[in-house]
Amino acid sequence: MPIIKSNHKDLFRSSTTENKLTLLQLLLDANELTVNLTLALLKIIHRELKSDKNRDRSLFKRYAQTIEYLHYHMLDTLQLVVAAWKYNQSPTATPAEWFPDDKNT
Repeated sequence: MPIIKSNHKDLFRSSTTENKLTLLQLLLDANELTVNLTLALLKIIHRELKSDKNRDRSLFKRYAQTIEYLHYHMLDTLQLVVAAWKYNQSPTATPAEWFPDDKNT
């Protein structure tokens, strides 16, 4: 797993969409993504990008590039994530507390 170097004062700050995309990319690069983890991160990132607060177009581009990477390099994982998202369940039973108020995405 990659080592993330940061100041200890940043440990408990709220993460941004950009931070979540960076985490997803680090996990991709380290080949550490599971279906459940991919599903969780993509749902959170997707929800944040849909919100009206987010106007940074570069984040949409990074998100699209990540999906494209998954499509070309981890198609099986992406297909499982899409199926789980579509049917609101994971192949390995995603805990309901991960997305308690996310019934429509």
